[in-house]
Parts: sequence; structure tokens; C-alpha cells
Amino acid sequence: MTIKTIVPRVRVRNTAKDAPEFRASHKYAKGSPQKARLIMDQIRGLEVSAALSLLQHSTRRAARQIEKVLKSAISNADYAIENELVRDSQGVVIEPQPNTDVEDLYIHECTATDGPRLKRWRPRARGSAFPYRKYTCHLSIKLRPMPGQDS
Repeated sequence: MTIKTIVPRVRVRNTAKDAPEFRASHKYAKGSPQKARLIMDQIRGLEVSAALSLLQHSTRRAARQIEKVLKSAISNADYAIENELVRDSQGVVIEPQPNTDVEDLYIHECTATDGPRLKRWRPRARGSAFPYRKYTCHLSIKLRPMPGQDS
């Protein structure tokens, strides 16, 4: 029996075109993109703290990889804010607001797209073999400040 944790499900959306954006991605991640999308759909629009809590308590294998990508995006945001390298969605460097904080970020966009499939063979009885595929996917996460923030 699994114990489900109560996570606040407040979904937000910041549609401003000049809002700062922080990204991270993991190419050729081991696992099916369909299984990774199940987790991505759960965390899309959540605050980073709520998403991390959800990922840490998930029993799915894809959650471990997505958690690493999310932590990387948070580290990228922290570095960019400290060194004033904040970029908008078009990649233009903008002036960071002094009240921009990593705690005020949410997951604006997260995707799991298909990667290359490796075709392998499994030996079977009487010298025959059955084909199977090893799936890979590309994971990407984009963070933005909450809409109420002045950044």
C-alpha cells in the first residue's frame, strides 16, 4: 500500500513575453517518453517546491530523472540571478529585478519528446531470436517567476 502525500495543486501561468525564463534539459534519457509524460503532466504549472516534493515521493523510475532535470533548472536560475544573466523567452539578456528569488519560480513548460530507439534481440528457444526496443527520450523543463512577481 502506498501513502499519498497531500501536495498543493495550485497551477499558475505567466504569459508575459518578457518574463525571465530558466531552462534545463536531459538528452537521451533512458526510458519511454510516454511514461515520462505521465510525470510531466503532474508537475506542469506547480511551484518548484511542490514539484520537488511530488517527484521525491513518486515511485516511478522516470521521476528520478525528471527530479535531476528540475534541480538543474533551479541551479541554473540561482546562478543566473546571482550573476545578472537573466534572459527572456527570446534569449535576450534583461535586467533582473532585485526581488527575484528561486523560491518564487514555477514550472512554466515541461516536455518529454521521443529520442532514438535502439533495436536489440533477445535469444529464444531453438536458436531463434525476438526483437525488442530500448526507448530513450529528451526531457526539458522551463521555469518562470510567479505571475504576481515584478520580474
